[in-house]
Amino acid sequence: MVGEKGRYIKKELPELIEALSQQNSILQRLLRSEQELAKKISLSDSFEELEKVVIALNEKHQKRGEYETIINQIALIEKNINSLNDDLEKIDELLFSESFESEIQKQLNKFNEFFSETSRELYGEEYALKVDKATTKTGQRVYKFSTFNTNFSSGKKQGEISCFDIAYTLFADSENIPCYHFLLNDKKELMHDNQLSNIAKLVNRESNHIQFVASILRDKLPAELNQKEYFIVRLSQKEKLFKIEQGE
Repeated sequence: MVGEKGRYIKKELPELIEALSQQNSILQRLLRSEQELAKKISLSDSFEELEKVVIALNEKHQKRGEYETIINQIALIEKNINSLNDDLEKIDELLFSESFESEIQKQLNKFNEFFSETSRELYGEEYALKVDKATTKTGQRVYKFSTFNTNFSSGKKQGEISCFDIAYTLFADSENIPCYHFLLNDKKELMHDNQLSNIAKLVNRESNHIQFVASILRDKLPAELNQKEYFIVRLSQKEKLFKIEQGE
């Protein structure tokens, strides 16, 4: 049996040796090719250049991602702006519709009742507020409110302002609109004594619940208002508001 195996191996051995020789030849060719390629690579900057290209390419991909994010954000913002502009157009159509204009005029008529009554009591004249539609420089439609009085003196203009403030407070109360019930004023020394006295009488009525606060020189006050009970704060060269003394 051992003899049979020996003869079989002896018969196959030449073929195995030939196959091994062929594979060895192929391996040698591949080794020579590897050496030549390694030599070429070592003699050039290909690896270094390739690495630079890869790094630059990665940076470009990162920048592209950042730009795509920004573009998406801009697109989203533009979409929101367009949506808001559509909403504004709808609101404008509502605000400048005939029904809304009618509602404005209705409320304006109510306010003018208080305005005319207040001005009649203070000046013996009836003031009124009017409204006009106008267009701004940017093309936006607006309602413009103004009085009919354009040629008032400085003192009478101050009186008109006071009439408006008092009238609005009374109007707001009648409409259950929250508002402040104190009025801060300046330059009231330009007004005539009679009007200052009339304002005091008007706001002091218990039903009005209005406090009228004005900064004014004492010698400009009418005698009936030049009383201690009407003073909240009195200032002078010796009694300054912030107690700041002028340096030497």
